Amino acid sequence: MDQKDHPWDKIYQTVNQVSPIPKEVWKKSEQLYTIRKLEYGDFLIKQGAKPTEFAFVFSGVLREYYLTDQGNEYIKSFNFPGDFTGSYFDLLTEQPSTCNIRAITDCELAVAKFSEFRKLFSQDIAWERLGRIFAENLFLKKARREYELLALSAEERYDLLLKSRPDIEELIPQYHIASYLGITPVSLSRIRAKRK
Repeated sequence: MDQKDHPWDKIYQTVNQVSPIPKEVWKKSEQLYTIRKLEYGDFLIKQGAKPTEFAFVFSGVLREYYLTDQGNEYIKSFNFPGDFTGSYFDLLTEQPSTCNIRAITDCELAVAKFSEFRKLFSQDIAWERLGRIFAENLFLKKARREYELLALSAEERYDLLLKSRPDIEELIPQYHIASYLGITPVSLSRIRAKRK
């Protein structure tokens, strides 16, 4: 993280791109955040535990995944610097988390209580608008992911992933990429070999 800027400036810039918020309105949210460092393998949220927090990623990479009773892991998404993360579905329903959010690398996050953040929605229309647009963006992301898994081939999904994150193979192990694509590491190796 650039030490010249206040850490919350990066969050404000990201939020402002989603839905503009006047700086004086934004200031009310800064007290909600605390800095947290995760080491490789640490959990932000554990499946089965009731989540209360969401986070903004300053540095590092996390993965959101489901773990079945048989021990199979299915990655639903990756979180990179500049992303927000948190089990939004479980935060809204106030139920135990259906997924894990875990550090793939050492990470630095800004963490906030979701219940405190939601209180801001009634204080200014800018917060309510941000909440709506954020929910819409999550819906679009989920719908796009479903389409890719159901309608595209593994090779097409791999191409789309590389197009959206050209550096992903430098950041994330191949077996995690394979899990995200819904294929085995062997199948991913075949696709990569074919491309070469």
